Amino acid sequence: MKQTLNTNLYTNYPQALERAQDIQLLILDVDGVLTDGSLFISPDGVEHLKVFDSLDGHGLKMLISKGIQVAIITGRNSSMVQMRAQALGIEHVLMGVDDKKSAF
Repeated sequence: MKQTLNTNLYTNYPQALERAQDIQLLILDVDGVLTDGSLFISPDGVEHLKVFDSLDGHGLKMLISKGIQVAIITGRNSSMVQMRAQALGIEHVLMGVDDKKSAF
């Protein structure tokens, strides 16, 4: 008989929904979190491209629609990050931050 794996979060962790209701803020880095971590840098040292996953964006918009605030803290300064955050409705964007822990 073939054994199936139960991946239903509520079955394995019945307290998950109750605990998740306390979440008010999600803070994310960008490179390797909202992107695949690739850096496309030209010979003059300018970063020209970041690749964001559309499903991540959809999930973040869903969180925001439920009243959960989303913040981005990144060590780089990037107009691409600013544009992506604006498109997703992320209001809190801190760029050029080396010590991310102390930023919030």
